[in-house]
Amino acid sequence: AADGAPARRAAVRERMRARTEFAVKGDCFESLAVHRAWVAAWAAGTAALLAKGVLLDAQCAAGAVAASALAAYVLADLGTAFYHWGVDNYGSGKTPVVGSQIAGFQGHHRQPWVITLRDFENRVHGICKAVVPCLAALLLCGEPDAAFDTFWAVFGACVVLSQQFHSWAHSKVADIPAPVRALQKAGLLVGRKAHGMHHSAPFENNYAIVSGLWNPLLDNSGIFPWLERAVHRRTGVEPRCWDEYGVGYVEDEPAEELATAAAVSR
Repeated sequence: AADGAPARRAAVRERMRARTEFAVKGDCFESLAVHRAWVAAWAAGTAALLAKGVLLDAQCAAGAVAASALAAYVLADLGTAFYHWGVDNYGSGKTPVVGSQIAGFQGHHRQPWVITLRDFENRVHGICKAVVPCLAALLLCGEPDAAFDTFWAVFGACVVLSQQFHSWAHSKVADIPAPVRALQKAGLLVGRKAHGMHHSAPFENNYAIVSGLWNPLLDNSGIFPWLERAVHRRTGVEPRCWDEYGVGYVEDEPAEELATAAAVSR
């Protein structure tokens, strides 16, 4: 039975692909050449910025570099929370600059499992489009500074890879690499159970998608409902979580796919 598990999982994925409705015109599952180019540019920019800071800074200190990397990892989780809240609740596919991401996040809420079906470069290239120009600016401006350059390189990497972490938070256990599953259980990457709460009514919590470390603090603080009320008072615009994400908003995976996946995971 174990020998046939990969084939059964592949069959499940193909059936799920067949029933996907893309929120963005021209979208696909495969990584195209342009997707790979954006990811390659991000990887090269990240490596170059790290090299600039660590290799060219004459006063580079290992402790400062490590502290900067840790701070970037922690604050990237916070950053994804506020960005995720914004694109989930405001704007549309016609919004300048981020319209495609807003449409994508809205479609993700309706069919959350679709993110797991995409190729890696397809999944993360949209975030690279924002990060790559920032890396270029950092490379061209200022003197080498190990702590500063490391912070922004790691921060950008965590933001880009948050979409991969997000995908793993939606994946079946059998499809998650064992080291990743261990990091999820340790609370170092956003986990399946915690992120699943974000996709359950009332759809207004657990926005952070790097480690999820900030989610309890942000949710208990009431910061997002406060911001929503403030925006509504100033503009009259209601966030989508107030009424659009109603009961039955999220499409269930087909019963056959769920049963097959459960059997494969055992």
